[in-house]
Amino acid sequence: MTRVKLDWVAYAAYQVTDLDLMERFLVDFGMMRSARTETALFMRGTGAGHHIHVARLGDSSKFLGAAFTVATRDQLERAARIPGASPITAILDPGGGERVTLTSPNGHAIWIEHGVAKVPERTIRRSYRMNFASEHLRLNGTVRQRPEATPVLRIGHFVLWVKDAASEVEWFRTHFELVPSDYICAPGDPDPIVKATFLRYDCGQEYVEHHCILVSESKHFGCHHSSYEVLDLDAVVAGHEHLVSKGWTLDAGYGRHYLGSLIYDYWLDPFGNRIEHYTDTDLVNDDYKPVHFVGEAHETTQWGMAPPPSFFD
Repeated sequence: MTRVKLDWVAYAAYQVTDLDLMERFLVDFGMMRSARTETALFMRGTGAGHHIHVARLGDSSKFLGAAFTVATRDQLERAARIPGASPITAILDPGGGERVTLTSPNGHAIWIEHGVAKVPERTIRRSYRMNFASEHLRLNGTVRQRPEATPVLRIGHFVLWVKDAASEVEWFRTHFELVPSDYICAPGDPDPIVKATFLRYDCGQEYVEHHCILVSESKHFGCHHSSYEVLDLDAVVAGHEHLVSKGWTLDAGYGRHYLGSLIYDYWLDPFGNRIEHYTDTDLVNDDYKPVHFVGEAHETTQWGMAPPPSFFD
């Protein structure tokens, strides 16, 4: 069967017990309200995506699933032919469009969407260039960055906790144009045992971000974190200082990861969900050779505040 070509991660969705509290946190995190109903909150970034984070009101807090967009209806029709897929249905949420609902082998809801309304992009500053010892990129220019709710650009990736990572990765690779970038492994004899796989869009020689999904084998079920891009290092640190000043809960950061090389800053939303600001991730293509990483949790950080050992439970 022909695989579905995904365009981009659209959003991650959560059920929470208080929409007002969630909105207050996400505004401090750097998002803006796109729409709100009595039972759901739709938050956007500075880009044209109608929403990049969805919170639905419920009597408990949990991860609901994640969505991807496809560029054409033909791709949506391909998704509807995946075994177990729903028919194409109209989206009744703000933004409209159409979707196909899928359930992964480990029970995660994955929505494939097309035709959702766009919103006007917001004007923000340019990324600050940096003057390195070997290369001077900012000439007759200054840096002026204060602590603030740093503007979130878009959602970049999400991480799924699953009981059986191998079956989850096989399902994604069988039905979607995705390819592994790197692996997190446990020691093995003779070969390391893969426990988590970073998947990126399979675009051949075109450079793409290191991953759009990480599938991680775990005793937990749900979403380890969803991750949102900001402009640059100054934006990460400014956002960090702002969130500290507002009294929100820091999880790990800021720092630079080993795999993917991105600069990260992890926070917990008011309902215990891990959420990340990131910038400066690796861009790779088919020439990239995957790494089978074997190490402890703290070794996934090159510098900065390392995640605790429980980060990879």
